[in-house]
Amino acid sequence: MIKKTIVTSTLALLLSVSLYGQWTKLPNLPKNVISLHVSNNNLLAGTDTGIYYTDNSGNSWGKALGITTTAKSIAQDGTKLLVASYEQLFQSTNNGYSWTSMPTVYSFQDVNTVVLSGSNYIIGMNGTGVWYSTDKGSTWVSSNTSWQGRNTDIVRKTGFMMASFQGSGYLQTSNDNGVTWYGAAGNGIKVGQTSSFQDIYCLGVKNDSILIAGTKNTGTSSQYDGVYFSYDDGKNWTRKINGISTTAINSLAVIGNVIFAGTNGGGVFYSANEGLNWAALNTGLSNLTINKLYISGSTLYAGVSTGVFNIDICNLLKNTASLEAIGATTIQSGDSVELRANTGGIQYQWFLNNTQISSSNNPVLYAKEQGNYKAVISYSATCIDTTKSIAVVVNGTNGIRDNERQESQLKIYPNPSSRTVAFELTTPTFSEPAEILIYDVAGSLLKTLPVFTKQTQLTTDDWEVGMYYAVLRSKTINSQAQAFIVVK
Repeated sequence: MIKKTIVTSTLALLLSVSLYGQWTKLPNLPKNVISLHVSNNNLLAGTDTGIYYTDNSGNSWGKALGITTTAKSIAQDGTKLLVASYEQLFQSTNNGYSWTSMPTVYSFQDVNTVVLSGSNYIIGMNGTGVWYSTDKGSTWVSSNTSWQGRNTDIVRKTGFMMASFQGSGYLQTSNDNGVTWYGAAGNGIKVGQTSSFQDIYCLGVKNDSILIAGTKNTGTSSQYDGVYFSYDDGKNWTRKINGISTTAINSLAVIGNVIFAGTNGGGVFYSANEGLNWAALNTGLSNLTINKLYISGSTLYAGVSTGVFNIDICNLLKNTASLEAIGATTIQSGDSVELRANTGGIQYQWFLNNTQISSSNNPVLYAKEQGNYKAVISYSATCIDTTKSIAVVVNGTNGIRDNERQESQLKIYPNPSSRTVAFELTTPTFSEPAEILIYDVAGSLLKTLPVFTKQTQLTTDDWEVGMYYAVLRSKTINSQAQAFIVVK
């Protein structure tokens, strides 16, 4: 079983929303906004009668040319934008100022969703399931293995897609870029203990791993509305609604470790601890029925029946960055361990012992050297957060390097230690002169302890909290570096 070591810095308490600013209504667009997208600083608002754009925070809006029908979902393929509309997609190559129609997919029916997976375009229809195109939308094929119902959302994570449906409440998954679909184990999210399924209106993915679903039901089934989490690709779901006063969910948005839920009448709620607690984020939000939530950089947008609101969420993102190691953090020389920072950043700067070693848009780093690793995550040009560190130990490294590694002949206890740590020889006889070398995580020698008896003690009262390494050395022995931790 793969061992996961996770270091997460989260908000210890969901503080008053007054600390995080308030929503601002963008002026001059009194429209029912059902989709949102930002392309090169151009904010696009999809409505029932086409797309509007602004590049000046809503001081002025333009009506996009070429589309006058509904604009339900917007996706981006390089420099090309795609919008799901009535019967077909439209495309734009100039940041949404003008659009041209693509071939009809299905007559007399809305296209509800458009996403990209690999080189395929995937769309969800308003009654005939999921369709896909392998030629950039020139031709479309119905995935007859998909549920032939009303698709509400499609999300993807690495190697995996999930589609949700209304009316049936089914969930389906695909691992071949939307060509073939399978019912998720259990098929969906049950209405209590019954055999019926809830209506799933929206989906989200946290850190390319955890699936999130928002449900909104009718009649007595509405008591089961809420936000549900799955840690096994949709096989099982856990409802988490503590703090959400209106549990009918219309839209979800996720960035890093912060999740936003747009409700049907209760406004917006957020959670920074994976749904265990939610807090309202409604100051300044005069329309509490949310059609669509969308995040660009560190700005959260809400599309409502009266236009668009936005709010800066940088303060919500601060102190939530996380870093996890996939596998053991003690490795052999020449091996590596995968380190994953949370997703959602536009840039990741990686540091080893406080020295920058790389910068990219990749939240993954393969660590080969010994020391403390951390990531500085940029969500926008002005919104930056730093993860806590993960210490990687490379066996056979004693400054940490040796020529002839041998199995450790030291037992270290207690570990962690708050006052005194004992180093005990594990060999039954040991007659030659020896010493124990203590190093910090940067490989600097801190102390040399002569070994006179089977047990040698080190007082750590005045040592800084952290990880250290011990190496037993004699004329014939240079043991593997062993980690021990000092706590207070």
